[in-house]
Amino acid sequence: MNRAELDNRLRELGIYSDFYYRKELMSLHRLLSEGETLNCIFTGVNEANRKMVAITDSRIIIIFAGALGSGEVKVVRKSAVKSCSFEKKFLFSTASFSTSDEDFFFKNVEGKVKGLFESAMA
Repeated sequence: MNRAELDNRLRELGIYSDFYYRKELMSLHRLLSEGETLNCIFTGVNEANRKMVAITDSRIIIIFAGALGSGEVKVVRKSAVKSCSFEKKFLFSTASFSTSDEDFFFKNVEGKVKGLFESAMA
């Protein structure tokens, strides 16, 4: 998926912004495979770092761009997810999911992505 296709998909999802975490998006458009559909994207704080989470039809991609150096990318197969939840709060919502090996918890997530998250994780 090229960057223009990614920007169009973000507009379709209703979450596009010219200032939406450019460093992470630069990595994301290179990580998405041809034919892979992006269903949800959000940022949240995990392990004291702001990270971007992209949920596609087959996997979850977690990107930490890093301020000074190289970042990190973690990929989780959606089929490995055992449970997930989204708690919408007035200001700072939380999203989480678990595999048999690891738990992922993100705080300070925008509440408006609750529907996208739940649909993408179903």
